[in-house]
Amino acid sequence: MLLHLPLLSSLFLCTLSCYGAIYESIADLPGTKFDFVIIGGTGAVVANRLTEEDFSVLVLKAGPSDRDLLWNYSDYRATLTQQQNYHISERSCAWGSTSINAVIYIRCPPEDYNCYVNFTGGPGWSWENLKTYFFKNEKWVPPADGHNTIGQYDPAIHSLDGMNAVSLQGYPQPTDERVLRVTSELSDECVNILQYNSAPHITPQGYMQATINDGKRNSAVVSYLGPNFITRASLHVLLGAQVTRVIQSDKSEPSFDIVEFSASSEGSTWLFNVIATKEIILSARAIGTLHILLNSGIGDAVELSEVGVQNKWYVNDTDTWDDIFRNLTHQHDLVLQWNETKMGPLVDTPFSHIAWSRLPDDSPIVERVNDPAAGRNTPHLELDVQNAWSIPVSTIPGTGNFMSIATCVVSAASRGTVKLNSSDPLDLPLIDPANLASEFDVSAMMEAVKSTRRFLSAPAWESYVLDAYGGLVNATTDEILEEYMRENVGTAAHPVGTASMSPKFTDYGVVDPDFLVKGVSGLHVVDASIFLGCPNLS
Repeated sequence: MLLHLPLLSSLFLCTLSCYGAIYESIADLPGTKFDFVIIGGTGAVVANRLTEEDFSVLVLKAGPSDRDLLWNYSDYRATLTQQQNYHISERSCAWGSTSINAVIYIRCPPEDYNCYVNFTGGPGWSWENLKTYFFKNEKWVPPADGHNTIGQYDPAIHSLDGMNAVSLQGYPQPTDERVLRVTSELSDECVNILQYNSAPHITPQGYMQATINDGKRNSAVVSYLGPNFITRASLHVLLGAQVTRVIQSDKSEPSFDIVEFSASSEGSTWLFNVIATKEIILSARAIGTLHILLNSGIGDAVELSEVGVQNKWYVNDTDTWDDIFRNLTHQHDLVLQWNETKMGPLVDTPFSHIAWSRLPDDSPIVERVNDPAAGRNTPHLELDVQNAWSIPVSTIPGTGNFMSIATCVVSAASRGTVKLNSSDPLDLPLIDPANLASEFDVSAMMEAVKSTRRFLSAPAWESYVLDAYGGLVNATTDEILEEYMRENVGTAAHPVGTASMSPKFTDYGVVDPDFLVKGVSGLHVVDASIFLGCPNLS
């Protein structure tokens, strides 16, 4: 039995085949004024929607392609986890994180979204309102192997007409049948449901759904900026443009309409400006968006002055896969199989099943602290079954076969920080994730590990799971288990809340429910940085 905490996983990138208004040189841009300027590949959906109405749109992307890893942040302090430095799992490439993420498709429970409505007063965030957009986004497709999926999902709550492909796993794992057996052997704790993306409360487990079509990743750029859309005359995408700041043209009022970015020209790197005549839309994700806001002078005046940035506006604070991983020849053969047939292990994410649970209402920690979950139908914990070694802070052993269960606290109470490291906009920010800083998170993670131990003690795993691995073997007391947790903790690659929304006309939060940065005009934030907390199924 091999357990670990939240991990970053990736699937092989599919080749992006787009033509039209994609520019690799600023000299090729048709001008410097556009109705909307979108910062970041996360804005692909918004760019698609806006150009339906023939607005002129420029998307600025820092990287040259969908294959190049751009951001691989490391934190600057992690004393609470007993580690000096480790990777922050917010990675991205030129076209956004959906080109490299774990492709798992989860809508999250209704209480998550209704909580946003209750807190901000913005009715558009309700589960009922958002269901329309789930269907508009989703296009359900058969799995790569074409197997019979009756009894594995509920077709009534899926769309066949959307943009982004979703399917069930296309390569069976030897753990599948055993996971299902556990749901009958431990039926009080492990419940299997037909469709985890439709339940009013989401705490059971089910077959993993993923954004995969014909054995290939279906990223946002493939769906929303593909050949059918990139040829729109009003849509322009500039690669190799790393945004440094947003700027006011009229210094007398808090209105931002200029985007400054760094790009190469004639062998040198220069700073360039473009103008948004209507709006600037920040979609650089939780860390990148806040980094740009701070470099633009939007933030706490004292903190900005410490790194030499002038304050412009203050909002306020806020078979296992193991042999594949080891054997380059085997990897080559599987890639060759995938390239030729779109079949085999590489058609899937390594995860096969996913489960959620809540701490009991009479749990001492729930009775002692405020419950950070959005409601009583929202989970605290997530368990992800993977038929392979998967510890992000450790290297796979030279021999042996492993299965991993990622234990995640999806309603975490800990809150970290992102700050500027210097006045240089190209300098990476200082990030403190504050993992396990909360008493609730420690207790919840401990229960997740114990729950996983119970799960793997079911008769279904007899003769398959031999033992725990490494430090977990001797974690026989809560004290030792907590030490093990702190040594192996990581993020689940879902940072949020760095520019959180709040009700209109309040003096806290960063943006209003309509995405507009408080107190300014011309500047919207459209990415996960506005969430109040991490959606409780991610």
